Amino acid sequence: MEAARRQSRALRTREQILAAAVEVMVGHGYAGLTMQRVQTAAGVTRGALTHHFSSMRELAVAAVDYVAAAQAGEIEAAVADAGPAELIEVLHEVTRRPTYVAGLELWVAARTDPELRAALRPGARQLGRQLREPLLLLVGDLDDERLEVFADGLLSLLRGLAVGGVLRDRPALEKAVLAAWLGAFGAQATTGAG
Repeated sequence: MEAARRQSRALRTREQILAAAVEVMVGHGYAGLTMQRVQTAAGVTRGALTHHFSSMRELAVAAVDYVAAAQAGEIEAAVADAGPAELIEVLHEVTRRPTYVAGLELWVAARTDPELRAALRPGARQLGRQLREPLLLLVGDLDDERLEVFADGLLSLLRGLAVGGVLRDRPALEKAVLAAWLGAFGAQATTGAG
C-alpha cells in the first residue's frame, strides 16, 4: 500500500515538473529553459527535479513528449467525432498554440545537437504514424508515395505556418493557404476559409 502511494506521488511530481517545464519553455524559449526556473515553477526541491530528470535535454524532450501526447489525444478525439474538415481545423489550431511553437524550438536546436535530435526522433515518428490514417480520410486512394508527399507536405506546411504566426497573426490567410494545399491533392475537406 505504501509503495503504491509513493509511486502515485512520484507520478504526480513528475507531471508537475513536466507542466512547469512546458510553462518555462513557452515563457522563455528553449534557451531559457533552466533547472532553476523549472524547479521554481514546479515548486519542487532540486533533489526531486534531478531524481526525475538528470539533464536539461532529458527534461526538454520529456516536456515535448508530454505536450505531444495531450495533442495526439485531442487529434484522435477529433478524428473519432468529426469529419476531415474538423481534423484540419484541429491540426491548425494545435499548431498555432504557444506550446507547439515552443516544441519547434527544440527541433531547431536539434539541428546542431545530435543527442537532442536522436531523442526527438521517436516522438516525431510516432506523431507521423498517428496522423497517417486520419489523413487518408482526406485524400482517399493515393499510392503510398503520393500519400507520403501529401502527409509530409501538410505537416511541414503547418509547422511553417506556426513559425510564421510568431511574427504575424493571420489565421484567415493560413486557412486559405491550407485550403489551397488540400485542393492541390483533391482532398475532401475544407478549412472554413471563404
